[in-house]
Amino acid sequence: MPYFFTSSSHLVRHQKALGKLGFDVSQMLSGPATLPEGTPFFVDEDMRPVEPMCSYFFDLARHVGSESLRDYAYDLMGLEDFLARVLDPPSDLLSATEADLVAFRRWRTQLAPVPVGPATWRRNRTAINGFYDWAVGTGLLERRPYARRRSGRDALSWGAAADLDVRHLSRAQYVMLHRVGLGGDLPDGSADPGFRRAGRLRNMVAADLAVTTGMRLREFSCLLDMEVPRPCPEAGAVPVALGAIAKYGFSRVVMVQQAVLRSLELYRRTERAAQVARSHGALWRRRAELFVVDDVDERRLRVSGLLHGRRRSFEVVAMPAPLRRIAVLEGERGLESLGLFVGRGGGVLSASRWQQVFDAAAERARRLSEASGGVEMPRRVRLHDLRHTFAVFMLRLLTEQVVEDERRRREAGGSGVWLMQHMAQSPLLILQRLLGHRDPRSTMKYLRYLEDVSAIVTRAVEEWTREDRTFADYALQCAGRDGGGV
Repeated sequence: MPYFFTSSSHLVRHQKALGKLGFDVSQMLSGPATLPEGTPFFVDEDMRPVEPMCSYFFDLARHVGSESLRDYAYDLMGLEDFLARVLDPPSDLLSATEADLVAFRRWRTQLAPVPVGPATWRRNRTAINGFYDWAVGTGLLERRPYARRRSGRDALSWGAAADLDVRHLSRAQYVMLHRVGLGGDLPDGSADPGFRRAGRLRNMVAADLAVTTGMRLREFSCLLDMEVPRPCPEAGAVPVALGAIAKYGFSRVVMVQQAVLRSLELYRRTERAAQVARSHGALWRRRAELFVVDDVDERRLRVSGLLHGRRRSFEVVAMPAPLRRIAVLEGERGLESLGLFVGRGGGVLSASRWQQVFDAAAERARRLSEASGGVEMPRRVRLHDLRHTFAVFMLRLLTEQVVEDERRRREAGGSGVWLMQHMAQSPLLILQRLLGHRDPRSTMKYLRYLEDVSAIVTRAVEEWTREDRTFADYALQCAGRDGGGV
């Protein structure tokens, strides 16, 4: 966003040039509409004033000196840039929520390449508080996005942090959600002939992917089909790199198990193929607003095509979520979404649509479980609960592994080198890397869930799908029941 600060010396220096353009510099320096020295002024690409920033600083300039105006302007521009470029979906100053502003605080004080200290953050907080007090006073907002406590502290105070709300599922709860809620079974394992929810296989395998890798909603929902390899019986878990779609864009690698890859392949060959075939026309009508890819380098994972009339080329790992949602491949049969998980119309499902799917699944699982006297289910399951389930399970598994290794080492008369090995295999450090946490304090908050949590999943991720009926048998039965519709 272009900006400048009013300066009388600058006006005098360019008085002659401004006079030729029709500006009366003397009037600008002494007229009733004169802006105080150093007042920030913000304009858009067409050089029109940007609101509400301009109005706020015009009012603030009556009470604050030029140096403070400059500092506050940079503080609010930093927040505006964070809301527009880092958050997904993007936001702005008047639409920001408390969670958005807390994310900005955490970014500035912990996650930025050069985090700020307490003094700088106090100034940032003062600028933000001042803006929202002004927005409420002028009627732009009914209330501030965050409450101020009696102590004077609020969500933006230095060191303020809400306790991590960890809601994880037991293995029995996950099976109920997966098989009954998402898959349409009855609690006794038989198929429910009245279940007709679209995207059954897609929803089930997406849950498996999330709970066995710890991926966030934006991460797994925006995966491209080409990023996730096909199953290979001889291989173990395969790495999938997360770049621009990871939180804050911090790259990390997740390991996808062969059992999940097999389920994904079945989904690709049935539901996804059917949905793609039905969506060529709908995508073609939206062609002008899509990123139409006509050249794919699968070895280097690069794509090229037309985006808003211009030829563009991207590395897949660097493609942000909004671009992935509109990326389609142009082939002989028409347009096909590059996304792994597709919905009606052939596009990538939105975050709100995914949560609707899980809300409906959790309600069905809870209702049928209560009716049959089965496992107690939470009233609502957030998609992020699957990430917490993965985290708590992995922390327990890794800790048990370290304890077992230490027991064996002691029984074998191991030397003092065990301490260095223990540090290298620290469960918290491993979990921090798996979850992509920049701050180890985020990972440590899972510790208090270690002692009293029951087994979430079995030691091998394969056991998530190891039942009397295989996932393939189940899916093929469902496909035969309703024609494989999505």
